Amino acid sequence: MVLGHRSISIAAVIATLASSSAFAGGFQRGTADTDILFEPGTVNMRAGLTYVDPQRGFTSVDGDSVDGGYYTGDYVIPSYSISLGNDMVGCAGTATEPFAASADYSGLPEGALPEQVSSTQSTSAADRLDFTSATAVSRTQKISFDSKELGLTCRLSYTADSGRYSLLGGVFVEDFQFEGTSFATRYAAAGVPIAAVTSRIEVESDGDYKPGFRIGAAYEIPEYALRVQAMYRSEVKHDDVSGDGTVTILSSLLPTLPAGTVLPVDSYLSEAISPQSLEIKAQTGVAPGWLVLGSFRWTDWSTNQASVSTISSSVLGTSSSYSPYNWRDGYTAQVGVGHAFNDQISAAIAVGYDRGVSTGSETTYTDLYTLSGGVAFKANQMAEIRLGGLLGYWTGGSQSVSEGSYYDATVGDDFVYGINATMRLTF
Repeated sequence: MVLGHRSISIAAVIATLASSSAFAGGFQRGTADTDILFEPGTVNMRAGLTYVDPQRGFTSVDGDSVDGGYYTGDYVIPSYSISLGNDMVGCAGTATEPFAASADYSGLPEGALPEQVSSTQSTSAADRLDFTSATAVSRTQKISFDSKELGLTCRLSYTADSGRYSLLGGVFVEDFQFEGTSFATRYAAAGVPIAAVTSRIEVESDGDYKPGFRIGAAYEIPEYALRVQAMYRSEVKHDDVSGDGTVTILSSLLPTLPAGTVLPVDSYLSEAISPQSLEIKAQTGVAPGWLVLGSFRWTDWSTNQASVSTISSSVLGTSSSYSPYNWRDGYTAQVGVGHAFNDQISAAIAVGYDRGVSTGSETTYTDLYTLSGGVAFKANQMAEIRLGGLLGYWTGGSQSVSEGSYYDATVGDDFVYGINATMRLTF
């Protein structure tokens, strides 16, 4: 039974449309398109965009029912890759956005999350709720960050009677950008909840490119469209995330700081970690024009415990905002089936499950179930267009002070929607 490259095209449909890590838990967005190393042809180029609309909103905050809309923002993930090689060796340059997140809590009561003590650098929820000794408090309104990855991955292959064996490896660099907006209140004295100054804080912090590596292996029997591969991506630590921002005085009892005053501040973010991961993919032809495949990924999200955004100035001193996570490791699994209707058109469908990483300190990333599909149109030997979509079901969840959060909250069952478009050129 010879299945040939037609089924390989189906595999690419599922890999780029249904198995996109853009829908996984945690801050995962895109992954480097290293699968282009297995495409036939001397030179391959692939460019794609994925749009995701994660509709997550609170149903209650600190025991009060709320309807503040969705606090998760929609986003677009770019992916670019180009490869050069033959059956024995090949290399691919890739670019994507590996990790990012955004949240806007403007729809909540008072336009932000509940108060926390900001006159401390502590990552203890108890300290963030100890208002008896606080000199300042803050409420987070908006928070977002993103990263860019540029990578080079190579393949070294050996073909035997039993199949083709490949070693994969490469390096990449990743940067980090952070933005945050919050409201702050400085008390007249420690533990005295009289607002001496209220303000709006806006900050931007950036981290330089940091290196990482990926390494893996693959085994193929091309005539059966069989391939099994494993790829490990290393952890990247960003410990130099800094920048600046402004504090706009909204009201004041101090004549030296009248309302409307804008003060520059320095900003810093505690260490940010892009976690290590291991992904295993497998595919095989089961009949002429038919293919099944599956994938499994482990991501070390337990390294994400908490983040602290800090500002400092000679006028206002130092204050900070705290975001607890205390995540557990993430596991994502997907299975799919595809069919080539003819030499030009292939289609695929897949189901997936992502175990939520939330443990009770933060409740955005609960269990996620997905249904996705895609179609590929091969105009000629050089060009192919792929389109796909995804529907995801997010289970409800809760967070509490007893589990490490600084406020109680619940989310209901929500949905995630996504669409993808990719173009491939082969020479």
